[in-house]
Amino acid sequence: MKRESSTKTKKTSTKTPIKKRVNNASKKKNEQISREDMFKIKLEIQGKMVFNIIMISILFIGSIFMFIMAASINFQSHKLLITYVEESNVKYNVSLRPNAFYSTKTLDMNQQYPALAIDKINIEYEYKFNASQKGDYRYRYFTTATLVATNKSNIVGDSDVIFTKPYQLENQITGSQTESDSYYLKKDYAIDYATYNNFINSYKNSYGLSVDAMLKVSMYVEVIDNYNGTIINTSKKMDVNIPLISNPVKITINNPANESKSIYDENASTGVSAFFIIFALIMLVSSILLFIQEIRKVLKSERAQSRYINKLNKIISANADVIVKVKNKIDLKDHKIIEVESINALLDAQNELRIPIAYFETKSNREGYFVIINGKEVWRYVFKVEEDK
Repeated sequence: MKRESSTKTKKTSTKTPIKKRVNNASKKKNEQISREDMFKIKLEIQGKMVFNIIMISILFIGSIFMFIMAASINFQSHKLLITYVEESNVKYNVSLRPNAFYSTKTLDMNQQYPALAIDKINIEYEYKFNASQKGDYRYRYFTTATLVATNKSNIVGDSDVIFTKPYQLENQITGSQTESDSYYLKKDYAIDYATYNNFINSYKNSYGLSVDAMLKVSMYVEVIDNYNGTIINTSKKMDVNIPLISNPVKITINNPANESKSIYDENASTGVSAFFIIFALIMLVSSILLFIQEIRKVLKSERAQSRYINKLNKIISANADVIVKVKNKIDLKDHKIIEVESINALLDAQNELRIPIAYFETKSNREGYFVIINGKEVWRYVFKVEEDK
């Protein structure tokens, strides 16, 4: 009997150093658990939060897009009354005085012309108005020429108008058309260059002035359409600018771009956009509520996981001599599982069995098993995150 006792004592003494080494290693490792696991928690939560925020942002942007669509559809759903196109074109050529240099009597536009070679400047104005519906039109047009003399100064930008003289090339012409969808006008004017150039030269010499001068030839066209009580009023002004007392002469044109417009009855909205507005509101409110819920969920999850880590660390630290944390999951398929209700009950079992408790995680920072493996029997306590209620 004494021999058996001494043998048992010897066995116990040989196991103790190994157990102490394991426990000491476990203690050192457990000191780092909190910091490492908390970092993992934050990464995991941030990853989920980023994904959910992206989805919520897509929902929010989608709601804004739906509002824009609703506004667009609301506008487009107005009843289209009429569409019209307004076009204008200005051309000119220069008739030359008899001379020994040019082989043609006229020069095309967009050139520079010797002042003394110019006889007449032939301007052609063209105006077109086309509508998608027939209506009753009224129109008017007139053509003027304005001679403008400005002070020539050595200081750049310091030039003021010192003389103007208007000319009425064609008095106002008015007319009307009924049940028509178009109006066309073409007018030609021959400008006697020498007349205007000689006049301004006489003015300049009479007063001993140093001036710049230009003749602006302008045609004004206006069309007024009455379509079922809707008034369309559109107009165009086309200018040809002819320099005087300069050599050579470079003529410029100011012709507004062609325009196409549509007229809608704003009181005839079909209300098609109502669905889009309601849907957009639902999406917007949903995105805001989901965002608030996501923030609350993240805060709630972070608090719960923090409690989990803190409680886990306390359990392992307080029982470091009997609990070992292992990295890999232990396969328990072929074992008989004995579920334990609390960590204290498992510690009582360990005290009786004298077998170390192994701890491993089954879900990162959310669930783990404390187990005692005794042959084919496994005593297990499931340690889980306790969610806020």
